[in-house]
Amino acid sequence: MRTKKAKIIRYLGIVLIIGGIVILAYPFYTNFVMRRQESQVLDAWASQVSAVPGETSQSGQSNAGDSSISGGQDTTGNTGGSSIDNSQSQDTSTAGPVTTLSPELFILDPTKKVPFKILIPKIGVEWIVHEGTDNASLKRGPGHYPGTALPGESSLCVIAGHRTTYGAPFNKVDKLEVGDEIILQSANSDSFVYTVTAKAEVKPDDVSLLTPTTYGSLALTTCTPKFYATRRLIIFANFKG
Repeated sequence: MRTKKAKIIRYLGIVLIIGGIVILAYPFYTNFVMRRQESQVLDAWASQVSAVPGETSQSGQSNAGDSSISGGQDTTGNTGGSSIDNSQSQDTSTAGPVTTLSPELFILDPTKKVPFKILIPKIGVEWIVHEGTDNASLKRGPGHYPGTALPGESSLCVIAGHRTTYGAPFNKVDKLEVGDEIILQSANSDSFVYTVTAKAEVKPDDVSLLTPTTYGSLALTTCTPKFYATRRLIIFANFKG
């Protein structure tokens, strides 16, 4: 009887050890897979963008002053129509090269700036940002909150990303300080530079700080602390140009 009980305890211990190893290895596995996939996506992005003939100036920038964010992550909304800088804008109907990009990159709407690339030089971030912030969307990388402003628009653009899994695109955003640059780049090679102004930690369901602005601004959101996700870390930045 004692021998049987000892075997059960031993086998249970082995199962628990294997389970612990799987749990610990899971973030590393997803990060490895996602980073390989993202490298291929970035290569495809670069080849598609370089294949677009001609050069474009900053495309028409619509006013997202009416954008709003609800408590959930699957918020929806529409952006309005006036441009930030008419001297740099152009009619989207003339932006024909955008539609020549592969469907994988512009599957949502070829007339908008989604997907786009986010670059954070200080912490080595370079990812393609897709639309959506639900679990399925964030498994592909950083996600743009539907209903918030698009890059360069005169309101708040909100981007969410994982901290420890699925490539961990926002793993080191806590290292950002006031004055650091965050660059959003469209497939038209338009670059929109933001400078960090502040950071804050809030409860996971607290979106009170993510209110639309009357000027170009950006917020990066992710879980904190690492591996616990008991709070939400928000990095704020203002549009520089």
